[in-house]
Order: sequence, then C-alpha cells, then structure tokens
Amino acid sequence: MSVKYAILTLLSEAPRHRYDLKVSFERMVYHQWELNAGQIYTTIDRLVRDGLVEEARDGSSELKVYKISDKGKEDLSAWLLQPVEKTLLKDEFFFKLLCAKKLRFDSLRDMIKSQQELIIQTIFQLQRLRRSIDPTGDNEYILYLIEGKILHLEADMKWLTMFSHSL
Repeated sequence: MSVKYAILTLLSEAPRHRYDLKVSFERMVYHQWELNAGQIYTTIDRLVRDGLVEEARDGSSELKVYKISDKGKEDLSAWLLQPVEKTLLKDEFFFKLLCAKKLRFDSLRDMIKSQQELIIQTIFQLQRLRRSIDPTGDNEYILYLIEGKILHLEADMKWLTMFSHSL
C-alpha cells in the first residue's frame, strides 16, 4: 500500500490537514490498515518538496491544510493506470516449504495443518467483516476486495490439500 497515493487520493477529494488525512484514510480502508501519523508527516513533506502537494490557504484554522497540485493529479492518474505486478513464486509459506525440504524437516504435515487453520480463521474473519459492511454503492469495492481475498484463500486451501496428499 502506498501512503503517497493514499494521500494524493484523499487530497483529490478536498484539501485536508494531516490528522484529517489519517482519519479519512482509516475510514476509506474500513479500519483494516492503521496509518502512522509519522508516515503522514514525512510523506506530506516529501510531496510538498516534489511539487505534488501544496499548502492551501485557509484562514479559519491554525492547522496547515494541504491540497493536491496539478502535477500531483497527473502523477496520481498515471499511477492508477499502471498495472500491479504479482510476485510469481515469492510466497513466504512456499519458501518455508522449500527450506523444510532442504532440511528434511519431518513436520511438514504439521506445517500444512497450521497454515490451513490460519487460512480458515482468516476466511471467517473476512466473512464477519463482509457481513458488517452495508452493501450500498459506496461499499461495493471493499466487498469485491473481500470476495477476491476469500477466493484466493480458498485456492490456497485447495493447493495445500493437494500438496498434503503428495506427502
């Protein structure tokens, strides 16, 4: 997740001060990712330095308010159009399996069982989250994200089952 583009997105909606960026970000991601205030401060400073964000004139508040610049809008649009690369075989559990094989580790079944249990817990957690979200138009994308993650986890379960049968 890119803090830079999260900030640019939020500033595209409206000028905001730093704390408002934190609160708005956490609301945008349904409180599933916490954003450190220090990350916001350093990222805003860098965005201002790079000309992607500028201070907005707001006489009604003592807080610094920021807005996205034209250069920031162009950068955000370019980023949105870039496809996201998926790592091919960089999966931590797969790497653990490779290490276990190399060591002739005798608890592969336990590794797989623990991983399957974690996946089941995660699926249940995502299902609870899905039920807690109002299925209105504003929430459509997060619901698709949750469904996509559940599908990926179900595929992982199938792969682990196939792998365990080969042991």
